[in-house]
This record gives sequence, C-alpha cells and structure tokens, in this order.
Amino acid sequence: MINAIIIEDEKSSMEYLQSILKRNHPNITILGWATNVDDAVKMIEAETPDILFMDIELLDGSGFDVLDRLKGNMTFEVIFTTGFLDYKERAMDYFAFYYLNKPIQEDEIKKVLDMYVLKRSAFDIKKYQAFKNQIKAKNQVLTIIINKEYVPIKISDILYCEASGSYTFVHTVQGDQFLSAKNLKRIESFIEDDSFFRVHRSVLVNAKHVKGVTINGAVRMSNDAEILISVRNRKKVLSMFESYKGTT
Repeated sequence: MINAIIIEDEKSSMEYLQSILKRNHPNITILGWATNVDDAVKMIEAETPDILFMDIELLDGSGFDVLDRLKGNMTFEVIFTTGFLDYKERAMDYFAFYYLNKPIQEDEIKKVLDMYVLKRSAFDIKKYQAFKNQIKAKNQVLTIIINKEYVPIKISDILYCEASGSYTFVHTVQGDQFLSAKNLKRIESFIEDDSFFRVHRSVLVNAKHVKGVTINGAVRMSNDAEILISVRNRKKVLSMFESYKGTT
C-alpha cells in the first residue's frame, strides 16, 4: 500500500484527484486533505505519508512553505500539482518527484505512480528498513486530533489502546483517556513496537506497563486496571509476555 496526502486549497481539484486515485489506483490510501500550510505540516508530521500531491498556491502561503517547515524530516516524495508553469524550476530545487500540470490527466498520473513504484521497489530493502527505523526512533509519538488540534502522545506513555467501533480510546500512564479517529488496526500498524501486543481483538496493551497476569486470565496494568485475555489469545499472550519480561 502507498499512503498519500493531498495538499490542495480548491475542493473541486481535490475531489477530482481523489476520484482518479480511488478509481484507478486501489493500492493508494488517501490519509487526508489539507488546504493551508499549518494544517499540511501538522498532518504530514502526524500521518507520515509516502507521497504528497501538493498544490503550490495555498490559502495562507505555498507548498514551498510547507516543505521549508519540514526540512530535515522529509521521508516522502512530492508530486506538485499546479496550473502555473512558472514554478517548475523552483520545484526542482526541492527535489520534487514530479510536476503535474493542471488540468491533471489520468494517464499522466498513472505514469507518475508507475515510476514511483519502480523507484521504491528498486531501493535496497535493508537500507530502507534501517532508514524507517531511524525515523521512528526520532519520532516515537502518536498524534491525536482533539478539538481540531494535533496532540502528541509519547508511545512509551501508552498503557493500552481499546477499540470502540471505528475509533480507539488511548489510555496513558498519566491517567488520561484520548479518543482517536484511527481504528485499532491502524494504530497498531503505526506503533510497530514489539512491546505492544493484543490481549484480544479489541485491546492492544503495552507490556512495559503490565504488572502481571491474574489467575482469572487477565493482564494487570501498572494503574491496576485488569484487562481480560481472550481464550483464543491466552497461550500466545502468556508466551509473548514471558518472552518480553525475560529481555528486560
């Protein structure tokens, strides 16, 4: 899968691009859409996309302003989308992967994305994984939107995550409970930490904050909350817990 964000201040242009991607490129997940510099920066930092489809002229600045704010933390490719040819030379200064002129043509998008897939598959896998791990080590936070603001939560501070439909409650060592619009599977995929494991389908716990396992088949967290282990997962959870504790 390829994760993408669209940075575009015109809703009609965003919807047009999104419709092309959904119709012809099911391997691309649109993580979100931003219309201004501040929201774009926050969304990119929170979602860590693979690709940005970036308009150059935004409501409060330009796509170049977004990239300037992210210097040193650009782990994505940029595909500029604009109706202005004057910016093409400057776009190359930002090592843009491609420059799409509006109105965007479907065959042009296909060509660009085929190029991206080839480039990514040709990249040395070991180096790519080491690079990803290095980025994760620098930015071990889960970002949640609360009252239209991005709130960072240290992953090490998370006690457990509990599914609630398509949302997730995140419980922390500070005693806070945050509601994330991300589902549990997506949060689990983002965290990618061996100390986190599922005790059952709806709960992901952090082994670093597990005090023990009760005789009733529940994990007791550091805040004394007890979370029942599903019968199906019991053997696996006990084995993972013992293995983790044996390495600490």
